[in-house]
Amino acid sequence: MIANNIHIKLLGTISLGIGLVVILFLSSEKQLHQNNAFTRSYPPHPVIKLYDLDLGYNSYYIAGTDHNEIYLGNSTAPWHLLKVNISSKDTLHIELAPTNKQLRYRSLKVYVSPPFFFVMDGTMPFILRGKVGEWKARPWIEQTAYFNKALPLDSTKILIRTISSTTHQSTLGIIEHFKSPNLILDTSLLRQHIDGVFDVDGILIKNGYGPEVGYVFFYKNQFMIMDSHLKNVSRQRTIDTVEQAQIRVGNQNKKGQISMSAPPLTINKFACMAGRFVLIQSDRLGKNENKAMLDQASIIDVYNYKEGIYAFSFYLYHIAGHKPRAFEIIGNHMVALVGDQLSIYRTIEPFFENLNIIEH
Repeated sequence: MIANNIHIKLLGTISLGIGLVVILFLSSEKQLHQNNAFTRSYPPHPVIKLYDLDLGYNSYYIAGTDHNEIYLGNSTAPWHLLKVNISSKDTLHIELAPTNKQLRYRSLKVYVSPPFFFVMDGTMPFILRGKVGEWKARPWIEQTAYFNKALPLDSTKILIRTISSTTHQSTLGIIEHFKSPNLILDTSLLRQHIDGVFDVDGILIKNGYGPEVGYVFFYKNQFMIMDSHLKNVSRQRTIDTVEQAQIRVGNQNKKGQISMSAPPLTINKFACMAGRFVLIQSDRLGKNENKAMLDQASIIDVYNYKEGIYAFSFYLYHIAGHKPRAFEIIGNHMVALVGDQLSIYRTIEPFFENLNIIEH
């Protein structure tokens, strides 16, 4: 009888422990996705899907736009571009060629900004430049700065994110090339809260309809809008309420590398900028939103940064279980990469009207 009582007590204790673990897990899962402190507005049909174009591979990324055309780079075939006319659906495969056949590289990224295109590797580091149509990549900038993100702003200026040799933290900067390369860093822009690297991680964006550039943080409810000289900074908040990154950074390994010791709470997953709007992808649910919706679609929140306000939200639907990994506004269209598909949408007025009218 005593043994039975002990077994019953042990089973009860184990069951209680398991129950507490399950409750804590479900609570943490809900916290990752749910935040009842904000409410979204979903107007009817700000975008309408026109068609999906099968790309055949899921390794494409958006490398630039030109009027009604989009250029796609390929992470597994770095010297290959695919040009897509989003109206006619015509495609053109382009092979890039470096003038230096002995070029050594580790991690190439291509960006097309007519009349030029750029081939960049921040680990070597170098930036090649060539003319659209000729597709010959010539040496342009070498050994000026290492960088882990780069975004050409015009024919002479590259926005980069690098690690400052002074602070050993992430910083934004500009590489200008007129007669010779010139590096300008501003260590005050990315404000450290934890480590100055992981906690300020984010996305470089630029306005295809004006001179503004931006930076959207992954792990907190903030983004910045600046001019192309990284001046006139406007710091704005998203509708989420997480003001500081909730991450845990591990210790250095034998190679001196540091990584996160736990999965981070991601607030903003991807973003783009068009006219007066910043569009941000988030899977954080607001008040009265159904978690089951996240299995079907991704949420895009739209902010009017000129007025400093949240405007509205809409859904981009998944394809065969794949979520959108990148998107861009091109004229009166929106394009999104979803798995191995390029999804084309039409943007609807009055939600996206006057994108090309920018007041300064």
